[in-house]
Amino acid sequence: MSKYNKLFSLLATFALSGAFAPVWGQTAAAPATTPATTASPTAAPTPVVTVDGLVDAYYSYNFTNSSNKVNGVGNVIGEGNNFFYNNVDNSFTLGLAEAKMTATLGQTSGHLVLAYGQESSLGLLYSGLDVLQAYVSYNPGQWTINAGRFVTWMGYEVIESNSNWNYSHSLLFTFIPLWHTGLSVNYAPSSTFNITGYAVDGNNNTQASPDGKNYGLEAIITPNSMWTITLNGLFGPAAGNAPASVFDNETNMTGEGIFVYKPDSMWSFALDAQYGMTSFASGATPSSGSYWGLALYGRDQIASDYAIALRLEDVTDSGELGYSVFNGTSYVSGSIYEATLTLEHNFSTNLLSRLEGRYDTNSVPTGVGTATAAADLYANGTASSQFTATASMVFSY
Repeated sequence: MSKYNKLFSLLATFALSGAFAPVWGQTAAAPATTPATTASPTAAPTPVVTVDGLVDAYYSYNFTNSSNKVNGVGNVIGEGNNFFYNNVDNSFTLGLAEAKMTATLGQTSGHLVLAYGQESSLGLLYSGLDVLQAYVSYNPGQWTINAGRFVTWMGYEVIESNSNWNYSHSLLFTFIPLWHTGLSVNYAPSSTFNITGYAVDGNNNTQASPDGKNYGLEAIITPNSMWTITLNGLFGPAAGNAPASVFDNETNMTGEGIFVYKPDSMWSFALDAQYGMTSFASGATPSSGSYWGLALYGRDQIASDYAIALRLEDVTDSGELGYSVFNGTSYVSGSIYEATLTLEHNFSTNLLSRLEGRYDTNSVPTGVGTATAAADLYANGTASSQFTATASMVFSY
């Protein structure tokens, strides 16, 4: 019952925010008369406040392992939590409710994003209404400086499903962070190029590693209306809300190239290529782990209110990062694959519906030690692959 109370409180917060937004944007009225001997007071500038957000709900069914109540791939997080975000099987589920508030005053602005839903999947680790983003921004001309908590620059897909081409998230989405706390500086000298540098405390956490900060870079090149090229990087020690000894001398590095091609108003294509490596503490066995992955996207805008999208993925893990089998002595590398087909229909500009089928499989060795591919990759599964179907509705405002 407490979850329903929290959801009711969230919806009430949304309503009150929308009701008072016009009031926040009003300017102070000037006095009716001004004494001749007194200078006319100047009304204090008032920020312009905007409020928007979304409510995302879905129903998912696992045709392969329907008795497990979860959809999942990978044994790091376990029990399907890294199947973003439609990981609950055979249940009507609130995937995400989000309220975004922005206050702008001249060259400065403040941003607040509240999230309610599957918080463990968001990396927030709390229950109830959580702060997903909270940062201040300063934009003097070609520069933009952000400080606070903000979502990651890594990856082609974002947290909000209605901004992606598919409803479920990619396998590569599970390998990158979701949010950071820190500082970013963007320089945009032209409409065809901009670059951003980042210094953050870590990944999905509020404190830095004892070994230092994480640093990132993003360069976006738009040579013409058809092509967008994004080059991303993230480097630094592992960090999290855990004892320092867990992360001592461990270094992560991720590089990424994203290529988007839109030849006309109907067709869109994208390729996300990632490579990541982790160097473990000195003397550890193994000394390092790595992965690489490719995600290929295609989308056809069939009509103004209908579209279809296909995603194909191949991710290979060297053996230490979760998609692997331990043979009693060392980890054995393997690959995982997925194909997702999504049909979407816009009932209106604010209401998006999707029907999606997804097939996951792998080439992880079976019969190694006491583990099997099914047990390692699909939450309590009995097969080395799984097929899921999801129906979703997203209302945005």
